[in-house]
Amino acid sequence: METFWPASFALTAAFLWALCNHIQRKGLDDTDPLTGAFITVGTIALLSWAIAPFYVQAQWWYAPGTLIFAVMGVFFPALGQRFQIASVGVVGPSLTASLSAFTPVVAVMIGMVALGESVGVQAAVGLALMVTGLVIATYSPRGIKRGWPLWALLLPLGAAVVRGISQPGLKLGMEDVPSPLFALLVTTSVSTIVLGAMLLAHHRQGRTRVGQGLAWFTLNGAVNGVAIYLLNLALTLGAVTLVSPLAGTVPLWAVLLGVFAFRRETLGPRHLLIAVLIVVGGALIITR
Repeated sequence: METFWPASFALTAAFLWALCNHIQRKGLDDTDPLTGAFITVGTIALLSWAIAPFYVQAQWWYAPGTLIFAVMGVFFPALGQRFQIASVGVVGPSLTASLSAFTPVVAVMIGMVALGESVGVQAAVGLALMVTGLVIATYSPRGIKRGWPLWALLLPLGAAVVRGISQPGLKLGMEDVPSPLFALLVTTSVSTIVLGAMLLAHHRQGRTRVGQGLAWFTLNGAVNGVAIYLLNLALTLGAVTLVSPLAGTVPLWAVLLGVFAFRRETLGPRHLLIAVLIVVGGALIITR
């Protein structure tokens, strides 16, 4: 039971993020990635402020943990969503989800160094499987031309790195201010400001458009907000080395949703292999 709740929350967050991948794909039909990211994060921030009077304690604003949340907010969800949504538009939701599972590699390494958490041989093998999945993702058999350039892999990898950095940081902040909702409030508020500044520059250059994607990205924000809250809650209850790999099972859920629910993207054996390697790698980390 010690690991049941953090594991359950992390898995649910992973499922919701996989759902977000497909919602974002719908929104990108009529909205640019940066505007979509701003709407997403802004929606989370507005919802967080709407319920803030029911849980925020005045002394939290002066706590060191709040400063950590604010710093993390520059990266996550701001840059995480910026990279994530752009990646969905370029390489597709399934491959984006697969490469997002690189997050545990970064998070576990930082958890070991900054939080003193340990990783044994079995967990190391699990991380190796995840990296193997990434290598396969970059490989195009028999020179078959991709529909996207190789550099586009930097988008989902960037999102994964940002999330990997943020998870240990959020856990450290919540050791001082143990409120997943307050962490969500501060990080998304800072992220909204960051994305708003980026969006203003793009708007002046005439590179923004909203259209019907407004509704999709508002929905994406609501779902994403619940997912981030569940991740924060899992991190307050369990170690990063447990929570992060489970939250990295996004590719499994993305593949299942892509096949059985949305049926928008054609999935090949290579996508499934990537997902299996990453999920098995995560399982080895959990059961170490």
